[in-house]
This record gives sequence, structure tokens and C-alpha cells, in this order.
Amino acid sequence: MALQDTYTASQPRFIEGMIPDMRTPGQDVSRNVETIGGIGFGKVAVQGTLDHQIKVSAASAAFIGITVLDTTQLQDSYPRYATARVRTKGPVVVTASVAVQAGQPAFYVPATGVLTNVATSNTQIGKFETSAAAGGLAVLNIT
Repeated sequence: MALQDTYTASQPRFIEGMIPDMRTPGQDVSRNVETIGGIGFGKVAVQGTLDHQIKVSAASAAFIGITVLDTTQLQDSYPRYATARVRTKGPVVVTASVAVQAGQPAFYVPATGVLTNVATSNTQIGKFETSAAAGGLAVLNIT
């Protein structure tokens, strides 16, 4: 029996958490996943309970970066206790929670971890380099 029997006509342009190009400077760190359910690729990672730990967004925790796609993982996320690659500076593909335009500032909502172009009560982390509809994939350049 075939593992897959339906195929798209072409590969998608972006995948959440991918690094879209090889420009410099891009800076990444390794952090251990504290969150019980793990952390998906292209998601906001904040400071965990201990040094060198990360967890999903929490209002009182410091922003660390965005998790990077890792094709060696057996699932579409970093499981608890895994060592995650986290982008702290440079481009990464993320899901925009609202429609965004290239050049707009990028913010994350500390309480939920979603990424937006709305400044009110949110933390600026960079700018969007591509446009996307709400729920679409966009390149975020973390500064």
C-alpha cells in the first residue's frame, strides 16, 4: 500500500519555520523545550523556567526568538526535552495572524504568541518582508 497517493502540482513557496534564504546575519541558538506539548516550527519561543529552556508564549516571559524548521524531527514540532533551533536574528517564515504587507513592523502578542502588525500592547520583534493574508505565511526578519 502506498504511503501517499495524492500530490500537489508544485512545491509550496514557504513552509512554516523555514529559513527562506542564505543572507547574513542570521543568528540561531539552541534551547531545550520545556513545554509539555512541545513547540511547533515557526512559533514564538520565550524564556523557560530554567536557563537554556524555552516554552510557548507567556505574558511574563522574555522573547527569545522563532523556532526553525527541523526536517530530522519525526513530527511537525520539537517535542518536550528536545533541543530546538531558535532564530534570534534574521529571516524566518511564520504565520501572520492578520493580513500583513511587506515593510510593516512585526509584533508578537505576549499572551498568545501570535504574530501581527498591530502595535497596541504588543512587542516589536522585526518587520515583515513579504505580504500575506490573515493565517498566511510571510517572511519575518527578526531584528
